[in-house]
Amino acid sequence: MIDPFVLTVVFLPVVGYLLLLSLIRVSGRVLVTTGGRDLSALFFAMAGMVAIGPMQLFFPGASAALLGPYVWLPMLLLYVLICGLVVLTREPRLVVYGRTANELFPALLRSAQAIDSSAVGDERNAQVHLPQFGAHLKIEGHQGFDCVSVLAFEPMLPLSFWAHLLGQLRVQVRGIAPPSPRRGWGALFVALAMLFLLVRSVMGRGEQFVEGFREWLIR
Repeated sequence: MIDPFVLTVVFLPVVGYLLLLSLIRVSGRVLVTTGGRDLSALFFAMAGMVAIGPMQLFFPGASAALLGPYVWLPMLLLYVLICGLVVLTREPRLVVYGRTANELFPALLRSAQAIDSSAVGDERNAQVHLPQFGAHLKIEGHQGFDCVSVLAFEPMLPLSFWAHLLGQLRVQVRGIAPPSPRRGWGALFVALAMLFLLVRSVMGRGEQFVEGFREWLIR
């Protein structure tokens, strides 16, 4: 039987990630965030798998003999630095959960016009042009799916532009009615099923959980 501590480390971040996003979608709320934060949340959900998988596989035994349990600090720092590098090298974007591309387009156009009065939109291609900034925005997402991204064709737009657009978009999406029917039920069911199985596997095995934690932390 799998160690309860291993199960908890692997699945608890994933369950938290799925629960957060599914509850936002099922409740009809909308979440507007940056691509960097969205990717960081995904890396957090994967952290348990990385700790139990690659970190265990390439565990530095010689360093552990010298540093003891503190060897995990540089390993976690290395993971954070790798994740940070990936986030910083990705193209800027905004990510919207809880609204489809068709529902988001009017809000994006109003947001663009709030920071550039001459902004115009092309609803058929889900694109918005902001002449003052020399920017062309597009909405990227699957048809009918309530998770979309807002990207720019131009790769070198300043971060201040994205910050202004983020603030305006968060204001404009408040008036958009949630999609019908609501999405996210499948992810919510999977998250609750995983949580139930995790609790069922850990209950009554407290001593094994503590022992697994000690073996994982102290080599």
